[in-house]
Amino acid sequence: MKAEDIMTRHVVDVMEFDDIYQAFSKLRQYHIHQLVVVNVDSQLCGMVSDRDVLRAWAEVSNSDRDFPRIASIMQRDVITCGPEDPITRITEVMLDHHVHAMPVTDAKRRPIGIISTTDLLRFGFKHLGFTRSPGLPATI
Repeated sequence: MKAEDIMTRHVVDVMEFDDIYQAFSKLRQYHIHQLVVVNVDSQLCGMVSDRDVLRAWAEVSNSDRDFPRIASIMQRDVITCGPEDPITRITEVMLDHHVHAMPVTDAKRRPIGIISTTDLLRFGFKHLGFTRSPGLPATI
């Protein structure tokens, strides 16, 4: 199995010059924890997490109308993979580097998908032969 087999194809992104309010809005709207940051050429230039945004939000005073830009809080050193990379290798890298989401990029470094720990859990659950227990509550 390869990255393209399990990746989420709808990549939610923000531009590096967007502000944290715009990032916060997208995180809430799509119920996600990570956003891909792109430049004007739609190339990956970073990632920003809900924690990054909330930390920056906490530092903004109530009277401050100028929210910080994404470029000032994003993680610039992003580990990526290609669509043909094997899931086993992607999983190893994510575990070794404590990464919760990995963008899948094309040859021009444009995001074409993203693999999250949820995607890996879903894949493992399905391919290891697990089935959902009847009557088990949605939350434990």
